[in-house]
Amino acid sequence: MKTALLIIDVQNEYFASAGGKFDQFNVDTIAQNIAGYAKTAEQNGELVIGVQHLMAKDYPLFAEGSHGAKLHSSVAGILADKPLVQKAHADSFLNTNLLEILKQHGIEQIDICGIMTQNCVTHTALSPLAKEYKIRVLSSLCTAPTELIHQIALGALVGRAWIEVV
Repeated sequence: MKTALLIIDVQNEYFASAGGKFDQFNVDTIAQNIAGYAKTAEQNGELVIGVQHLMAKDYPLFAEGSHGAKLHSSVAGILADKPLVQKAHADSFLNTNLLEILKQHGIEQIDICGIMTQNCVTHTALSPLAKEYKIRVLSSLCTAPTELIHQIALGALVGRAWIEVV
């Protein structure tokens, strides 16, 4: 089964250590683990795709061109030569070129990781445009503002997406 690893919104805005405004639970460790997993996925022939949330230049978070909107250093190098989906909504499929990239590469399964579990991860996993794919949420490679919010969001996906601890 041809698989794509979707790395959602690992951006400076979520890291206090990078001057971000919306720090997440255990985010530095999660980001390093995502980077390590992405390298392995690529070596195994998986397509690695980055997702970047961008808002208007005057928006308080993820403002286009801002330091907060840039990909975090943990994944920036890995994603430098990979497809990058830019989005303005929680759903990574909505008004983006993600579906086109997946079809172009013959993808059948999407492994999802990133930030925030209760928002962009779940909205992407449950997107109507994701229904033709086998969806696997890599729970240990996702985070949210708190561990409790992360766990609640994963619970909401049970029976609707394949959740795996990696």
